[in-house]
Amino acid sequence: MLSPSDTEGAVGSTLLPRSGIGVDGANLIIAPPGNPVISLDARLLDRVELIGRSPTSAYVASGLAVSGAVATILSVVPGGPFLAAGLAYLAHERFSEGRRRSSSRDLLLALGNLEVALHVADGPEAAKNIADQLSPYSRSAPITRPEVYEDARRRLHAQISGRDDHARREIEGGLVVGSDVVRVEGEDLLIGEIQFNVKDVREFALRGANLPLPGGRLLQAAMGLLVVAADSRAREGEDLELLSERIAAYEKWTGRTAGR
Repeated sequence: MLSPSDTEGAVGSTLLPRSGIGVDGANLIIAPPGNPVISLDARLLDRVELIGRSPTSAYVASGLAVSGAVATILSVVPGGPFLAAGLAYLAHERFSEGRRRSSSRDLLLALGNLEVALHVADGPEAAKNIADQLSPYSRSAPITRPEVYEDARRRLHAQISGRDDHARREIEGGLVVGSDVVRVEGEDLLIGEIQFNVKDVREFALRGANLPLPGGRLLQAAMGLLVVAADSRAREGEDLELLSERIAAYEKWTGRTAGR
């Protein structure tokens, strides 16, 4: 994970020009103008994916509607022109929906039941590229990288050994705002030394609001809830069966065993 001192150095030419979003290793970097750099470690997350559904069904429906409109025009049916017009409108609407679905510009950051949407103003290809880079580090993705494998083994060993303190240390520095680490203490979410009650953070998140920070700085409240959810998971323990399956699948794929 990036330390607070490393966060400023993470900003470079790889940031997307419009949204100020980029990737540094396992970290999602968000650097909006006038706001401190935000760094989120994707290893906290269960999933990183694009919001949106496949456009295929919408395009198919559009094609069927076009075919129906043509057939109606060519046939002698009472009210045919009105029916054809309706089918033509349906074809247009479904085609537009297909284009919208294929142009998703939003990332979905998921941890348990919590899902946080992040808009990528630079377009669907840029959003997909960010998701593709971060997804391998998430906790539900198949393990494909040695560093992810070693991280998974450490977590498995710590949880089997009952080392809850290790699990909580794993999430420290998972979300950093400028030089301020975001952490949970009791019923409060702390951003550096600034304190918010978790209940208030949830209320902000439900309204889609930001947490106000000194100097006019902001943090999306839902982003702060990711740390709350990660802290809760660290206390309760993650899914050992899933973690073991992911580790075993990687070892089988690479032909390696633990300790090699």
